[in-house]
Amino acid sequence: MDKRTWLKAAAGLSFSMAACQLVISIWPAAAAYFQAPPSLLNDRVRLFVVGGSAALIPVLFGLYALSGAGVIRRLPLMRTALIGIGSLFLLRGLFIVLTFLKALGVLPGEVLLAGVASHVVFLSAGLAYLGGAVLNWNALKSR
Repeated sequence: MDKRTWLKAAAGLSFSMAACQLVISIWPAAAAYFQAPPSLLNDRVRLFVVGGSAALIPVLFGLYALSGAGVIRRLPLMRTALIGIGSLFLLRGLFIVLTFLKALGVLPGEVLLAGVASHVVFLSAGLAYLGGAVLNWNALKSR
């Protein structure tokens, strides 16, 4: 397997996150399912603007992954960005520990399927970014 595949997978996960965020921003029922605040649910334009803006963040992250994989031109601060993005996603994904503690009854609260899926996606993306950055470390040196 090519070492750049990790970063391509990271890009795919980021673009999938962005697509899901965009769906949430145009479909109020989906936004309600993911517990968007009532102020957004009652104002579709604001829901679209806020949700669409939020979708741009994983798009930018995906572009960094594609850049690190050599698919598009090199972006600035490549190594720093990939490690930062991977760490952010990994930390977000580690909230799955809290979900397990809720499932075991150690912590109060309900376990939502959407929450578990979200944790798994973020954990996978974090591992893909960090794995790709480590495996391609020398190739990511600034020129």
